[in-house]
Amino acid sequence: MSLTTIQYLQRIQSCNQYDLTQFLPFWVGHRRIGYIHEHHLALLKSFPGLDIRFDGIHFKTADTPEARTEVMASICQDLYQQGILASWVGEAYRVSEVFDGDELFTIERAAATFFGIQKYGVHLNAYCIINGQYHLWVARRAKDKPTWPDKLDHLVAGGHARGYAVRETLRKECEEEAGIPAEIASQAIPVGIVDYNLQCGQKLSRDILFTYDLHLDQDFEPRNTDGEVEQFYLWPINKVLDIVANTDEYKLNCNLVIIDFAIRHGFIQPDDPFYIPITQNLRNNQLYAR
Repeated sequence: MSLTTIQYLQRIQSCNQYDLTQFLPFWVGHRRIGYIHEHHLALLKSFPGLDIRFDGIHFKTADTPEARTEVMASICQDLYQQGILASWVGEAYRVSEVFDGDELFTIERAAATFFGIQKYGVHLNAYCIINGQYHLWVARRAKDKPTWPDKLDHLVAGGHARGYAVRETLRKECEEEAGIPAEIASQAIPVGIVDYNLQCGQKLSRDILFTYDLHLDQDFEPRNTDGEVEQFYLWPINKVLDIVANTDEYKLNCNLVIIDFAIRHGFIQPDDPFYIPITQNLRNNQLYAR
């Protein structure tokens, strides 16, 4: 029995801790698009655009995407001014029941977790092979980042931007976060998803991450252009996996993407007793609408 793979499973489980009995559904008509913590109901009663009923929170008279967007913009600004939202990204996040569903409204990206709205992102495993050994590029987040400051991260990772195809989001993030030109970023291979649902106090983070692999030349040097990275490292995969298994250095969701990379590239083998639960739990989003 492998102690290390038990720890991999624990990393996955740590991203899937939540108590849904503490949350009420957030509805647009018959479509459930989020979950709001019961602690926030008294606060939300003060907003005239929302209606709190026995079965959850509904919009009152906003019956178009534009009207709902206006209601949510006012609420989010108020929450931010009160300090309930700790940060403000300034990006409009597309809200729909499912990924390819109709846009129901847009919301400030930093507010999505407060309302338990399904989020999407891209994560890139950027690697090279040196003397036959896999090496993974690692970024250390800036110390002034509002979320997960100074934690280890993927070379490229970010939220899926409204108005972009997924690969376009990846190319944009590659340029901004690591200086990877479009002609190289276009070589990234889509390899699936990982997903998780994580309760963060009185908020619910629901995330689906589109994952990509990109084989880079040994002489490639990343270059941060948006100021969000302190430092880059190129580490042997065994060192990366040891950090994942034995430390809390990585931003939580990165652990899942790295473990998935390790499975796909044979660093965790089918004969391992935890191979099946590890693989299954990387894609186990029970709160997704479809």
